[in-house]
Amino acid sequence: FGKSDIFLTMTCNPNWDDIKNVLYPIQSPQDYPDLITRVWAKLEELKRTLMDKNILGKVRAYIYVVEFQNRGLSHAHFLLIMQRKYKIMCPEQYDLLISVELPNKKKYPDLYRIVMKHMIHSTCGTLNPFCPCTRGRISCKNLRDMGTLWVPTNLDIGRT
Repeated sequence: FGKSDIFLTMTCNPNWDDIKNVLYPIQSPQDYPDLITRVWAKLEELKRTLMDKNILGKVRAYIYVVEFQNRGLSHAHFLLIMQRKYKIMCPEQYDLLISVELPNKKKYPDLYRIVMKHMIHSTCGTLNPFCPCTRGRISCKNLRDMGTLWVPTNLDIGRT
């Protein structure tokens, strides 16, 4: 089939209404893998959207793997091999598919809010102790907090 053309990741979001509406305020989604697995049916919806609706073009072949993050939430990685007509051949074609710009806040306020809430990783660690990725830990990357500087130790990089 050839080399993959698109690498795509989908992550389970603990703020999905399907999850939040079932839990009591003191409960955490990570404590209920059965709930996460049921809600993870959104993965099947993504597969149908990619393969049947061809939102990125016609897929010739694909493979995906589902993994669980340290916090217990699922994420999936897809490798897509596109049919020849839909292969991305130059930077301009990538630009049509991928955007690294924030949506216009005045023109698309809902989209802007969603992107800011779900796709922007804010400061974490002691600079923002309420960041969800660092609750109960120094940092989301298990680095030692040195004020505003993150310094890996030998333990962090696997050396003793």
